[in-house]
Amino acid sequence: MNLAVHSTPSAMSHRSSTWVRKASLISALFALAGCGEPDAEEDDGAGSGANLILLDEHNYTSTSSLTLPTVETASATDLDICWSDVATDLQCHELAPQTDLDNVALLRFLHLTEEDVEQRLTAGQLAQSEIDGYLEYNTDHASTCTKLSAMSFFGTAIDISEEYVVNTDNTYMLLFAHGTTPGVGARTMIFIKPTTASTNTVVDAQSGCGFLDFTANIAASTPLQVPSAGPWRLDWRDITRDGGGNPVAFEAIDSVLLGYYENKTIADIEAEIFDIELIASALWEIQLTGGRTADLANAQQRGGSGELFTGFDRGPGVWLLALMCSTCQNPAPILLTVLEPT
Repeated sequence: MNLAVHSTPSAMSHRSSTWVRKASLISALFALAGCGEPDAEEDDGAGSGANLILLDEHNYTSTSSLTLPTVETASATDLDICWSDVATDLQCHELAPQTDLDNVALLRFLHLTEEDVEQRLTAGQLAQSEIDGYLEYNTDHASTCTKLSAMSFFGTAIDISEEYVVNTDNTYMLLFAHGTTPGVGARTMIFIKPTTASTNTVVDAQSGCGFLDFTANIAASTPLQVPSAGPWRLDWRDITRDGGGNPVAFEAIDSVLLGYYENKTIADIEAEIFDIELIASALWEIQLTGGRTADLANAQQRGGSGELFTGFDRGPGVWLLALMCSTCQNPAPILLTVLEPT
């Protein structure tokens, strides 16, 4: 599922003088961090002559849906926004709200219903023109509440009486994130809706577990056969879709992840798809700076001395290869395939 878009802010239309259009959100929950499109022939040091060609048939498929709660509030009123009760994120991982949440963002969508927003976020089809405003508050890690009036567009204050009002053209969403890069690191989200009937001035964010329904199908993909003793030169320039069926954002891919899962089955991994980095027996990683090729001989092991990957000489289990995006909201890999050493 794709949850971020990033662009340079520009002035709002005449309808608002204080909110500034900021299309930096979730184009893909798990989207892009504003990288330039690399040259398809650019190389990350792996050299030419790849012998492991990744195709769409090797990639897993996934389905996802996002269902967020809505809190109705008074209109044109300063709200108390709290995240004290957020105990889990969208991937159902535990978190400490006071220390793990660094940013609260308010997004205003134009001409979209709540259902439209949910569907566009999961499909990665949210257009920049549909994001009509962006405000944020960087938490102080001392309190788990703030006022709506404390939020700003990078220091530019808002007039609540003009900006947070009943308008059938607008949908508002609060996003609670780890990290302070706009649109990156969402842990939970909630819609807020100003109404003329409500007198409520308090918004309590909820834990994110259960909001995101994500299913991965790895078993139906074609495993990629790899020589046990190498070479292991990868090339993914011919893939056309990510796991969600969307066009591949090549510029967002910033690492290759190789995982070994001792005594696990593919079904085990599908059932714990959000935790593929947590349940691995061993992980190796290559950081990318562009290009669409890599050599697994350059992969460094995580959580140890950083020693290089030397081969597939392990016991029974599953080997997975993933193309990852660290700046994407989407918790799922762009590509995920099973490796079969031969």
